[in-house]
Amino acid sequence: MRVIPYRWVIATTLFVAYSIQYLDRVKSSVLNPVIAHDVGLSVADLGTGAFLMLLFYGPSQYVSGILTDKFGAKRILIFSVIAWSVMTAWMAHMQTREEYFFRMALFGALVGTEYVPSARILMRWFNKDGRARAQALLSWAWILTPAWASVFATQFAHAAGDWRIVFYVTAAFGVVPLIMIALIVFDRPEQYKKATPSDLEYAYRDEIQRGEIREGAYGDAQQQILSKHKISFLDLFKNRSYVAVVFIDIVMQITLYGALTWIPLYLSDVFHFKLQEMGWWSALYFGAGAIGSFSSSYLSDKVFHGNRKVMILTCFIGLAPFVFILATLTEAHPALLAFCLCGMGFFGNMAWGPFLALPAEIFTPEVYGKAMGFVNGAGYTVAAFSAKIFAALVVTTEAGKDYSLGWVFIGVCVLLGIVAASFIQTSHARSTARVGKEVEV
Repeated sequence: MRVIPYRWVIATTLFVAYSIQYLDRVKSSVLNPVIAHDVGLSVADLGTGAFLMLLFYGPSQYVSGILTDKFGAKRILIFSVIAWSVMTAWMAHMQTREEYFFRMALFGALVGTEYVPSARILMRWFNKDGRARAQALLSWAWILTPAWASVFATQFAHAAGDWRIVFYVTAAFGVVPLIMIALIVFDRPEQYKKATPSDLEYAYRDEIQRGEIREGAYGDAQQQILSKHKISFLDLFKNRSYVAVVFIDIVMQITLYGALTWIPLYLSDVFHFKLQEMGWWSALYFGAGAIGSFSSSYLSDKVFHGNRKVMILTCFIGLAPFVFILATLTEAHPALLAFCLCGMGFFGNMAWGPFLALPAEIFTPEVYGKAMGFVNGAGYTVAAFSAKIFAALVVTTEAGKDYSLGWVFIGVCVLLGIVAASFIQTSHARSTARVGKEVEV
């Protein structure tokens, strides 16, 4: 008798695989001060690099979503891992400012294939009762990874006396997710030969209850479901909750990349932390974020029974004060700085599980690739421009660099997130025969 449902084995595998892939962005961000010194990059250049990566990463999300729905998530994930390893090794060879820009753009285009396939698999293996928690576990890849990887990267680079060796070693790690995905992951539960009847019933419970498929008739489940959900690209925008999710993702990506890109530089430039100290301080944000993400998703699934709006609003309302407090800090008061970073991390990551589950519940997991691909594409594209805006708001004075206006900019974006979340519909039913109607979320 299986102790752990296989869906959680897949969720854990995808989390580990995505965590390894996410190493590159974490290392690059936390090592930016020494990379910039070695290669000759300014703060504006680093902002341009983040802009280029996100600018190409965004459209790649949408393309990967379409390819995932058409060719299967597993194939796209295997391509993504190989591309990631090559791009990580290239970073170790980088010598010039121009090469840095080109590498960041190509990196964004190629590794934008990692998230949507992973989330698409989870949306099919999990029903509404567990989707937010499954997404929260996957979100740990970009929340929890920085908590340990920032320490790993800074300590490794400090001990080796060379930041490049960190990229050489981690590029080799790519073989781990490649093997895990190939052997353990399956796009759909009916493709797994050892899937039990309870695995299949759980995965398709929502569709069974709506009468879209019959219990036990899973051989052509995808075709049965799609025959009742003919959803075009324009149909997505007829749903108010989906449009709200697009804007929520934009705010979440601006906040996440604001933390990834600017917290290490902020700590270095404003408080003059050394490389190894900076890794530990950065880890506070992400460690608290992992706790906030999973606790929020548990509440969303089990306490609020799929009402995603409550925890999304809590995320933005709780986050705003901490961002504005950070904008006012001019000296490294240890207790206040730790409180602020932990508060930002905890509240700033609460919305991941709930809102990432919404497209599958508004429509169906069978079109999640297309639906979530556009959401993430829009989020990352706007976040790309936000990196340039933040960099432009950093003021250089005789005393050093002032990041206050940059944090105020992110704080204003968070306030807009509250407005967007208020448009999520929470208490209505959908007719299974009509796409344009809302679904209870």
